Amino acid sequence: MRAFVALDLPEPLITAVARLQAGLDVGRRVPEENLHLTLAFLGEVSEPLVNDVAEAMMSLSAPAVDLTLTGLDVMGGAEPSLVCATAEAVPALVTLQEKVMRMVRVAGVDLERRRFRPHVTLARFSRALNTKDDKALRDFLKLNGRYRSETHLATRVTLYESHLTKEGSIYDPLSDIYLRQP
Repeated sequence: MRAFVALDLPEPLITAVARLQAGLDVGRRVPEENLHLTLAFLGEVSEPLVNDVAEAMMSLSAPAVDLTLTGLDVMGGAEPSLVCATAEAVPALVTLQEKVMRMVRVAGVDLERRRFRPHVTLARFSRALNTKDDKALRDFLKLNGRYRSETHLATRVTLYESHLTKEGSIYDPLSDIYLRQP
């Protein structure tokens, strides 16, 4: 199964991101119910391994995270594969991601080593953008590039299974934990 661990967005941030997405006329928008900030992408893993990760999550102890979206970016190199809202890499978020990565590795998942770039995906591109879509994306970034959300407390981490379909991904929560609140 395909799985990942994510920081769930607080409702006010989901609402703000959905408003932002409404102005995006290119790509396949991520549905509101799928908006999240990935902490660890497990990839294709066995069900017993996912169960081990879910069990390990029960011992995760970390404070809730003040989450602020601080701009827009594209990822995927010269031919972008997605547009996202970047998240401020506050110490609590970075520490949480490091703890989750350690926890997942200890559970037996072999994770890629890559720099943590906290973000919330707004839309995905399934192919190279044509001239019209490229202009629409550039216009959206120019208009919204300095986007900054209000800060909201993110309190839940969830292990999801991801099902890929022609219409987009469907995420099923498998296990979740609540972070300590002040």
